[in-house]
Amino acid sequence: MPICVIGINHKTATTAEREGFTVAESEYKNTIEQLCNHPNIDAAAVVSTCNRTEFYLSLVKLNNWQNTAKEALSIDLASKAFYHYLDAACAAHLFTVTAGVDSLVLGETQIQGQVKRAFESSHSVTQNSEFHQLYQMALKTAKAVRSDTEIGKNPVSVAHCSVQLSRQIFGDLAQQNVLIIGAGETAELIMRYLINHGAQKITVANRTHSKAEKLASFFDKESHSLNDLPQLLPQNDLVFTATASPVALVTRNQTEQAIKQRKHKPMVMIDLSVPRDIEPSIKSMDDVFLYTVDDLQQVITENMNKRESMVESAKRIIDAEAELFAQWQKRQRHHDLLKQLQQRVTADKEQLLAKHLPKDLSQHHQQKIETMAHQLSKKHSHHSITALRKVIESGNEDHIKLMAEVFDLSMNNTK
Repeated sequence: MPICVIGINHKTATTAEREGFTVAESEYKNTIEQLCNHPNIDAAAVVSTCNRTEFYLSLVKLNNWQNTAKEALSIDLASKAFYHYLDAACAAHLFTVTAGVDSLVLGETQIQGQVKRAFESSHSVTQNSEFHQLYQMALKTAKAVRSDTEIGKNPVSVAHCSVQLSRQIFGDLAQQNVLIIGAGETAELIMRYLINHGAQKITVANRTHSKAEKLASFFDKESHSLNDLPQLLPQNDLVFTATASPVALVTRNQTEQAIKQRKHKPMVMIDLSVPRDIEPSIKSMDDVFLYTVDDLQQVITENMNKRESMVESAKRIIDAEAELFAQWQKRQRHHDLLKQLQQRVTADKEQLLAKHLPKDLSQHHQQKIETMAHQLSKKHSHHSITALRKVIESGNEDHIKLMAEVFDLSMNNTK
């Protein structure tokens, strides 16, 4: 069956435009079921993140597939906010996404888990051979890109670099009390990276407590409002800030009081905000180690340059895997022709045996002759079957039709 992807992402649309098409992971199954109610959609998958929403569809027929998209998704493909790819190009796109090559942060790995959950949801609703193969090859390609290039070896987001810095300072994060001030995308990334590196005691604080509660509850962590900062600061060894506040939220006076309550046990503060959330004068305090975006920027720039140098190598791997998927898809699309030819060979063999095999032979001799007949038919049909398979993999429909005529095979049953 033909496949396509229809998507909107950070490169083609604003956040406001993307918001209208976001699908929560908890709604994947319901969305897939609704899409599969369309008569031209055999299977569907949804990949929806803060930077993209993509709908992967396995189509019953390719004719008027744009109308299918409009009817099932209410999307006008003439809009510049949306992109769409078919078959091999669709596979190449998914492979690029899964490998982190199409991400806002080049080479990030979080997208692999998101793609995995998307296709697991699809698999739980409907079984589809194209999607199964597509998903397996996407994971394989992402693994190859990460193992054969260095695209993901150097952290390039301020969130990732800040957590790496904290690991260099503390070593084991499991024993540290961590406070995250903010509840946006950067705060969520910090939370994910911290948890991935063993941090357990994490608290989220935000001006709007409901947002802090939403982020914290997703990871089963504690939440507070900013009014609780005077009580929270003394309790935490590591403080991250990532808000859009126009004024400093952590003052020198608050920090001095916190250090006194901590009996001068050192604190590490990492301010990822512009404007800054933490008063710059805190940097001069003896028992506080304050880092800002500027302290991380040089490392980020160097690492991004290293990652970008790996993009061409990653694309070569992706293109090669997409071509393999295209060949598989062509074999599947005309698999019935190969099956017909193999059945024809078997039927001819059985007919000859039934006509010429003497009835009075012993079972032992009958088996020998049948084995010989099988080997001969296999040997003589090998070149024909191989030639047909190569023509199918070429994708040339005229040549495929000609081969079908030569072998007197029916094209009516092929997809």
